Amino acid sequence: MFEETSVSWAENIRLSQLAEKIFQGLYPYRKNRKVSLSKNVPAINIKNIVDGRIDVDAPCLISVDSRRNLEKHTVRSGDVVVTCRGTVLKSAVVPESLDGYLIASNIIAIRLNSNFEPILLSAFFQSPEGQKILLSNVRSSTMQIALAVSDIEKIEVPLIPAEIQKRLAGLVAASDNYYKAVVESANLRREIAHGIALKSFRQTSNQLEAKVE
Repeated sequence: MFEETSVSWAENIRLSQLAEKIFQGLYPYRKNRKVSLSKNVPAINIKNIVDGRIDVDAPCLISVDSRRNLEKHTVRSGDVVVTCRGTVLKSAVVPESLDGYLIASNIIAIRLNSNFEPILLSAFFQSPEGQKILLSNVRSSTMQIALAVSDIEKIEVPLIPAEIQKRLAGLVAASDNYYKAVVESANLRREIAHGIALKSFRQTSNQLEAKVE
């Protein structure tokens, strides 16, 4: 366990200095009525980011220009994604199973260098402090979020020693896995309970129909 301490890290550093690459997702291709060079491909969208994880059981399909190089909109395992449009700020780390996926234009991806743990940055973005910092960079005056790559680049985070980062990353990962297991278990119990109730309802209904006959 970690003891609660008041620690001041040596310095804060901009994400632009910690990232190999920060990029926005792909805008859908607008089809020409006369000539169609588009194709539909699966992509990670806002709705796929749930509780700090990416769920692509129902991936978003976006239309892309088949002549276009899509690499610059493609995420890799370990990239941190954060929503840049919409009404809710979400963040997650891209798992190995989604390596090579496209991201939609309402998402920005951050590919960190080896000096910072991706899971810590994602956890920071999900925290009240991280949300406050992200919202302070929102360009829109309405309820709609509008963040640009340049807004993400200038965000500062504490440069935590590597050994402490590893320990904190392990703690966050264990907590996330426990949360996922609890939710899955609760959903399973709910499905079983609903199934039992439905079976009992049908049996009672059949018995009543038999008596009427």
